[in-house]
Amino acid sequence: MKKRTLILGNFISFAIFATIILLAFTSCREEKAKTETVVIEKQVEAPKAEENDGTSLKVDGDGVEFSTKDGKKKTEITIKD
Repeated sequence: MKKRTLILGNFISFAIFATIILLAFTSCREEKAKTETVVIEKQVEAPKAEENDGTSLKVDGDGVEFSTKDGKKKTEITIKD
């Protein structure tokens, strides 16, 4: 009888200790600052279509298009199947 009471007493003591530790961890943790997301909508101007100097190459199922521009000189080559 004494052995059973001793085991039960130890189990209850351990359960109480574990509960106190759990409560201590949950109550002492840092609270994080809550953030809010603010969405600001602005109308954006449509980008202006402006050709810059450079070279482009477009390959698709129909063929190949190659174009280059240097100042006022522009070259375009299209090869289609």
